[in-house]
Amino acid sequence: MPSASQHEIAKLLNLSQPTVSRSLANHPAINADTKALVWETAVRLGYQQKVNQLRKGKGASKPIVIGIVISIPQQYQSKSETFQPVLRGISEKSTSENLILDVCHYEPSDMKGKTLLRRIKQVGWQGAILFHPMSREVVEMIGRAIACVTIIENYKSDHIDCVDVDQSEGILTMVRHLVAAGHKRIGFYSWIYQLETPWVQHRLGSFVEALYRCGLKFREEDCINIHLTDMLKPEEAAAVAAEKIKHGDVTAFCCAADHQAYSLMADLARHGLKVPQDCSITGFDGIVPPSNHPPVTTIRVPYDELGRSSVNQLLRRLEQPAAPRRHLLVDGEFIAGASILPHSKSGENGESGEKTAKRPTGAKRR
Repeated sequence: MPSASQHEIAKLLNLSQPTVSRSLANHPAINADTKALVWETAVRLGYQQKVNQLRKGKGASKPIVIGIVISIPQQYQSKSETFQPVLRGISEKSTSENLILDVCHYEPSDMKGKTLLRRIKQVGWQGAILFHPMSREVVEMIGRAIACVTIIENYKSDHIDCVDVDQSEGILTMVRHLVAAGHKRIGFYSWIYQLETPWVQHRLGSFVEALYRCGLKFREEDCINIHLTDMLKPEEAAAVAAEKIKHGDVTAFCCAADHQAYSLMADLARHGLKVPQDCSITGFDGIVPPSNHPPVTTIRVPYDELGRSSVNQLLRRLEQPAAPRRHLLVDGEFIAGASILPHSKSGENGESGEKTAKRPTGAKRR
């Protein structure tokens, strides 16, 4: 994709070019929402910041330069509702710390460690924050070169910290709501992506743990796309889910993410099944529902807090490079949607009795 210009970004967002330029330079006079919007648009349009643009106007002393690496396939960027709030949180914290940010996007399939190392050297990154899945080889290569923090993806490499939502507690909360509504046969549903996705594996593990904690048996046959060898496309996975609902006694699915849950709802409708009348569904992330879809019961992830916390962790790692690796967990917020009904053989409507139970946003370490 050809690199966009600041003028094109300004025209698209109806902003002045100086505002765009200052946003990309992380100028403290520009508010965090505007900077996050400009960065997100720049990422989607393929804009590449020039090295001299990052270094100018910062005084004689060497500033701390932080690289923000976004790894989202191009076809998913317009659908992503996660990395703008992450950038907003990063912006808020980095502005108060007077950091320079170099926000870069790479296609996961095209991301090369040597390319990033060249960028690190040219711009002079002291640290990096990585968001969305990328190959472990690339992550470890960056981690050996500079201080590094990942958001959600827990690679468990030496001295690479991770900032994450408490996925185990979130999945347990949703399974408990399904069990309270009378569901005893609950499946797990996911998609297959270009790269290995630790967050899906973590949520699957949390699902298995939640079943046992609720006194239910884990049935591998009720889970879809859970093995690395599974390659079902979304529409194929939904067809399998429909069969399990119609003939396999599955009455509910925990989806690994909201975007998967909403896609599953639409696909099940094409198989003559309604959510929640024929099957209850939960998601994870707390994104805005697509039009014509009831809101899914979910865990809202505080992405802006993950962004702020990732900057905190990176600064700590820069100050204490030999400190033990940390995995920082931030609580999510349970949101009751319209995707759960009490289990009934007749499939009749009923009230689930779910209530929104807001959890305080905080942080804990393990």
